[in-house]
Amino acid sequence: MSPATNQAAKNSYLPVANPTTPYWRTDLHPLDSHRSTEDLPSQADVVIIGAGISGVSVAYHLSQAGDNLPSILLLEARQVCSGATGRNGGHAKVKTTSILKLLEKGQTEEVEAFVAFVGAHIDAYKDVVEREGLDCEFEVHRSYDVYANEKDAAALRKAWAECAGQPWTRSRQLIDADFAENVSSWPYKFVTQLLARAMERNPALNLQTETPVFDVEYVEKSEDGQPETIIRTSRGSVRAKKVVFATNAYTVGLLPQYKNVITPYKGTASHLAPSPDKGPVFPHLSHTYNLEFGLNDRETVDYLNPRPDGGIVVGGGKWLYEKDHDLWHDTVDDSTTIDAIAREKYFEGYMQRNFRGWEDIMGSTPDGFPHGGEVPGRKGQWVIGGFNGGGMTMSFLLGKGVAQMVRHDLPFEEIDPVIPRFFKSTNVRLAM
Repeated sequence: MSPATNQAAKNSYLPVANPTTPYWRTDLHPLDSHRSTEDLPSQADVVIIGAGISGVSVAYHLSQAGDNLPSILLLEARQVCSGATGRNGGHAKVKTTSILKLLEKGQTEEVEAFVAFVGAHIDAYKDVVEREGLDCEFEVHRSYDVYANEKDAAALRKAWAECAGQPWTRSRQLIDADFAENVSSWPYKFVTQLLARAMERNPALNLQTETPVFDVEYVEKSEDGQPETIIRTSRGSVRAKKVVFATNAYTVGLLPQYKNVITPYKGTASHLAPSPDKGPVFPHLSHTYNLEFGLNDRETVDYLNPRPDGGIVVGGGKWLYEKDHDLWHDTVDDSTTIDAIAREKYFEGYMQRNFRGWEDIMGSTPDGFPHGGEVPGRKGQWVIGGFNGGGMTMSFLLGKGVAQMVRHDLPFEEIDPVIPRFFKSTNVRLAM
């Protein structure tokens, strides 16, 4: 493959310039298109690529270190929180069926660690919102998994009975009772306000939006004998001893070794809005839901996330387009909507509301878990990505852990113990 062909292949995994406008990005923060300095610095202690929840979490936690705060350059190809964080359903939870599938594979230890990690996120989000005084419509709801198909419901009852007494079941109850989950109906406001707090605390945090990174060069031994990364952007190059790739679905565009390990894929969601003239005239939902229809023995799931304005965010309908892989699999194009959803008018009339849609580019992994930690074989480079559509339940604390590794040069095994050790990015997982 020629250098030109290779570069074109890598660019096909980088953010497109003309994305659709998602629901969350309608009330923009002053930092949305901010550049701290007119020109890019020539070097920085730490370069973070990606200003979504993962990258901002790393920047925020690095800025809590007290004295001698590192100089941080936060690069974003488009605007702050314009990728998957600003395009998801704003709904963070783990379905009971997802846990049961892991148990079917014999991954009992992974289930316990994963459930504990999600639970820790609930506390972490609540703590940082209250401690930093973030006005971001943070809400904690009860949540239901609703089974419309009796066959699926019966299978769940049987599996639930077999799991009785296992630690992960303590926060969940079957049928009539509900279980505590976190719903984050605040992605954009949370990220931008948290970033603002980090910038206030660390004057050496330099934000540069609309600065896409198109290539990185790893130098194993620089002039001082230490590894270094050269980050090439549309506005010049930057040298850094430490780099964090908080790029999720776009990771392959900069780290080709994650090809077929973190695979971008396209999903769809819709904001069902109350009438601007009449207001929210439909019954208010006080909980969040996963609706499992069980059509044709396939997983057919929608999720509903009620908004304070009386509207509802609904995601799903994947079975309408999943057979057309070219439409949604291995793509980062969030400039178009999914035609099958519009053609079937799936969201039209959904709960008797109007709708407008947007796209979310996510990253999937073969084993269903994200990759975090040092890039295998690349000292001074760290990665966070591959959330399999559940970034809100995993990215914030994983970002905190990566910040600990970056700041103190810690191995993955010595960071916050709540982070599951099987999230570590390794050569074995890359070989999958």
